[in-house]
Amino acid sequence: MRLHATSGHPSGRHLGFTLVELLVVIAIIGVLIALLLPAVQQAREAARRMSCSNNLKNLGLALHNYHDIHHSFPIGHQYQGHFDGDAMSEKGGTGFGWAVGLLEFIEQGNQLDQFDPRYPAGEDTITNNRTVCQTPLEIFACPSDTKPDRRTDGAITDSATSSYQGAGTSYDGWSNHTMNQNANRDRYNGVFGRTNRGLVAGMRDITDGTTNTIIIAETRWDMDNNGRNRSRIYCGKDIVDYAQGATNAVLINGRWAMNWTQPDGNPQPHRTAGSMHPGGAQFCFVDGSVRFVSETIQHTATVWNSGNPYDVDNNGVSYGAYQRMFSISDGLVLSEIN
Repeated sequence: MRLHATSGHPSGRHLGFTLVELLVVIAIIGVLIALLLPAVQQAREAARRMSCSNNLKNLGLALHNYHDIHHSFPIGHQYQGHFDGDAMSEKGGTGFGWAVGLLEFIEQGNQLDQFDPRYPAGEDTITNNRTVCQTPLEIFACPSDTKPDRRTDGAITDSATSSYQGAGTSYDGWSNHTMNQNANRDRYNGVFGRTNRGLVAGMRDITDGTTNTIIIAETRWDMDNNGRNRSRIYCGKDIVDYAQGATNAVLINGRWAMNWTQPDGNPQPHRTAGSMHPGGAQFCFVDGSVRFVSETIQHTATVWNSGNPYDVDNNGVSYGAYQRMFSISDGLVLSEIN
């Protein structure tokens, strides 16, 4: 009898998936990816937000270390008048901001050693100031921010950008104020002022309490219709009679709501806080704590008419909770931080 080898499978059957089965498997995989992808994205954003928070905490710690030595916080913006590379020139020179004072406290002593505060930030013949101001620092970069490392925008060529700015005023306190006007805390009511007259604030001046007073805030890179943001680590641009442009590079104010995107005219919303974190932005307060504040926090609307703003009451009575967090001593009760 002759035996024949046979397959263990019935005749006419083939191994593998049918087309229908394959399509079902692909559909299931697609559904799983659709379910998991948002969770992965949220986890990544949570990690970026934590890294951003750590940046702010370290900057807050550096500010406290600076205060321990100097008994005040750094000046917000030091405008270098009467020198722009030509000692005979009447024009001023680009000044520098509060971050320069922190360099030795954020392990950037070599940068500080190369920077000469007697000269403008853009000076590159006698000093290395321009090179310093073109050097990006990781601690000033939020991982969620879309900013470039360097940018030229009426400032020093390729100046290093920042995701964080100091708290200036609760209103647009420096607009149309020349450098010749007297410096006073009624005008510069935040932690950081802008003057050549040595106006600085210390813990003793924070009478509203260090827990609810902003010292550093996040700033989002592309906030207005022109895709601009002047946020810089070290400096701003050179303006002869006004330091407004320079101040905008290192300080913000509470005049406009958080994450505001210029619905009318040209109010330059990059002067306020914002972030790429959904729903708000992170702030470092004077006590060193870092908190996420909702963009829906109470804010007094600013009315625009033919391109001209109507300021909120300068005595602070009509300020919203957001604006009051910028003031160090308005004496008003702050009941809402959400």
